[in-house]
Amino acid sequence: HGIDLSGAGSIEQVAGHVYQLSRDQLGCRFLQRQLDEGGAGAAEAIFGEVIEHVVELTTDPFGNYLCQKLLDHCDAAQRSRVVRRVAPHLVAISLNIHGTRAAQKLVEKLGPGEGASEEDTAAVSAALTEGVLQLIQDLNGNHVAQRCLQKLEPRHNQFIYDAVAERCVHVASHRHGCCVFQRCIDFASPKQMHLIVMRVVDTTVQLVQDPFGNYVVQYVLEQVPAYRPNIVGQMAMSIVELSRQKFSSNVVEKCLQLATPEGQAMMVTQLAQKDQMLQLLQDPYANYVIQRALQVASSPQLEMLFDAIRPHVPLLRSTSYGRRIQNRIAKRCPGGLDNWQTAEEAVAKLVAEGGGAPPMPGDLEDMSADMAQMQLGGISRDAEAAEELPGGLHALRG
Repeated sequence: HGIDLSGAGSIEQVAGHVYQLSRDQLGCRFLQRQLDEGGAGAAEAIFGEVIEHVVELTTDPFGNYLCQKLLDHCDAAQRSRVVRRVAPHLVAISLNIHGTRAAQKLVEKLGPGEGASEEDTAAVSAALTEGVLQLIQDLNGNHVAQRCLQKLEPRHNQFIYDAVAERCVHVASHRHGCCVFQRCIDFASPKQMHLIVMRVVDTTVQLVQDPFGNYVVQYVLEQVPAYRPNIVGQMAMSIVELSRQKFSSNVVEKCLQLATPEGQAMMVTQLAQKDQMLQLLQDPYANYVIQRALQVASSPQLEMLFDAIRPHVPLLRSTSYGRRIQNRIAKRCPGGLDNWQTAEEAVAKLVAEGGGAPPMPGDLEDMSADMAQMQLGGISRDAEAAEELPGGLHALRG
């Protein structure tokens, strides 16, 4: 820009040229150094020359770095002027490869403890609400949404939870949306958690079949144990079809690992239906589910599995997955299947010892997924109205 910085040691020497300098690599570095070293006077001088151009500078390859540094050094009144200027353009700025960094910095500076006014924070939230779905699904914008979740109080980031709840499948089954969804879970208040996790529960069967959505369901299973029975109940009622698909079969395995004994029993009972066992044993995905079920099942559900597998043992010897299933059986049943008790015998023994008779394979066909959730001790849909939400995050996480 024809400005010689070689002799410039202070901001006064470049007065009138700050805007040009801010768009040049060396000039921008010089100005950032002035902000770090020159105190409030330097910040005032630089601010005065760039505030008119701040919208344009946020998306400039060099200017965005000055904007970030300026937000670190300006006072509350100056920050309010920045908010008023950029708010109407904030969605477009957030979607820009350079602008996203400046937008993230602005959000950071509106968090608790930063001395920001309620009006500034509300103005930024309102501006981002306009394009929230676009932000969530954008390569650059999703980072601004994540920063709002991380830095803003629940009342100021509620707009993201509302959007995610309203378009749960749309967001969770998107490459960037599924990452934002996971951060929503990380930073949720109990009410926000209930809002979005119940939407995941209601759409579990659809989400687990999706290459991105399945990760959201797995994240809820891992991070929010209070709602595990809800998801396990949904999965159990569709377990046969879900075991035979690539993405959902992974989630079935995770449910078998993480479920309570009651949840495991329900899932295994549904898997152990004799008329479909051969299909499951021969399926490239479901055979892994059967291996996992053989690993975790307890009596008498283990015997239900054995009874369904027994007629097909000769076929197992000829394939690699069949041999893996045989190895699992050998671990649980060292004497061989022929010498092991049947499910009827295992149930009779249980009843003789004073236990109740559990459902047998096929008995649960008429049970709805909602009934299954409640039977397993899931969180009620009306928990919020009844003020029965699980406690804060640490309680939720078990």
